[in-house]
Amino acid sequence: MKTAKARLLWRSFAKDERGNFAMIFAFAILAIFFSAGLAVDLARNLSEKTQINNALDAATLATARALAVGDIKEEEAEDYLKSIFAANLGLDDLTSGQYEVVDVDIDDIDQEVTAIAKTDQNLTFMGTANRKNTQVVSADSAASYGMSDIEVAMVLDITGSMSGNKISALKNAAKLGVQELLAMNTDTDENVRISLVPYSDAVNAGDLAKYVFPDFWLPKTKAPAFNEALYAETGLGFDPYSFKETMSNGIDEDDVKDFYEVNRDGSATDDCATDRKAPKGGGTSYQYSDANPSYGMISRDSRLQFCPASPLMLLTSDESGLDARIDGLVASGYTAGHIGLQWAWYTISHDWANYVPEESRPAVIDEETAKYIILMTDGEFNTAFANVTSDIEDVCEKYKKGRCREWGREIDFNHGGQGSTSRTHTRNLCDAIKAQKIKIFTIGFSMNNNTALNMLKDCASPDEGSFTYYYEPDTANELTETYETIARSIQSLRLVK
Repeated sequence: MKTAKARLLWRSFAKDERGNFAMIFAFAILAIFFSAGLAVDLARNLSEKTQINNALDAATLATARALAVGDIKEEEAEDYLKSIFAANLGLDDLTSGQYEVVDVDIDDIDQEVTAIAKTDQNLTFMGTANRKNTQVVSADSAASYGMSDIEVAMVLDITGSMSGNKISALKNAAKLGVQELLAMNTDTDENVRISLVPYSDAVNAGDLAKYVFPDFWLPKTKAPAFNEALYAETGLGFDPYSFKETMSNGIDEDDVKDFYEVNRDGSATDDCATDRKAPKGGGTSYQYSDANPSYGMISRDSRLQFCPASPLMLLTSDESGLDARIDGLVASGYTAGHIGLQWAWYTISHDWANYVPEESRPAVIDEETAKYIILMTDGEFNTAFANVTSDIEDVCEKYKKGRCREWGREIDFNHGGQGSTSRTHTRNLCDAIKAQKIKIFTIGFSMNNNTALNMLKDCASPDEGSFTYYYEPDTANELTETYETIARSIQSLRLVK
């Protein structure tokens, strides 16, 4: 009886589900509490690691830069690195013992700064599980202070929308960028050179104007090759009379003669250049390349109505000369940004080395040379000549009229309809430039045009860790900070770990 009664009681107890929820809830709360605790510790760990990693990266890079430009001596480097590390953590120094920098090494053979930083993180919940109250959080970093040669092409928007306060802001910002970049040079070493390419409707080719040929209003044209011997003899780098066969059928020989005669002394109506065109009638296209003039000269389209007064400046380390050229910038005209980008590429392309003065010759791209383009604009690109067909071409073709040259010069462009063509040229040029391992920074200054901003984003090189290649400054101060940041990024893009 007692056994049977016990069994009955047990069955009754087993079937009774009252209180089960409370027990399940208690276990669930414990699991949730423990998981939340682990998440808190892990989040703190990640935040701490990110903080010391960023501080150490900044310290090694600053130390490498200081060694490169001679601000500190090698024996001072370790103390300098530790002080920068502490400052980036908001500390006066590392004497408190909360953070430690160890294994600092200044390798004067490989010219590299390396260091490890660590701290003990207090554990709140993970400590209960592993019976430890702290966990070591560490980061390592390395930066090279072997200064490579650096070539930077600044592409500057000097269109009409930049007039007034904007052009003043650009001048101040660009000069600060020049100052920061050239600070890497020393009395004995010229590591950094800069070219300037102002643009509006076109680019004033300045010293390179002899490689520009006066072209008609054609969407395509077979550009003549530059002939150095002929230039030395006649002042013109190609024979205009043999070139007439590449013109459209509506242009007669008298037009060709009249059009080119003004250039026989080597001087054109102006020194401006428009965009490079695809060849008419087939052949190799150099439209989106850095091919030198021996492959094909650069067009000066007859539809161009305005030539900017500010000429480009070839690679130089002359800070006063660069500043003077920047101070002389005058804002006027429409926006053919892809033409500025095109000529910026030429100024740093080794393929043009034999076509510029010796002191401005671009170097070969290798492990010892880095090249950058900084493309700045305040508005949407709206002007193009290549791939753009004009009504006048159809008229000349239909009536076979002479004097088409004069008609062509009177064409009034609808700039709004050329924006997509200019953006297409820009995308193709950006892709070709980046394929040569040239880094592109882009700046959209005080812009609210999403189409233009997206084009600049696509053109910019992809971000590398904390290094950013695309910027949207709104104010004059932000533009200045942008140029300063870009200059320092170029200085610091030697991070190897």
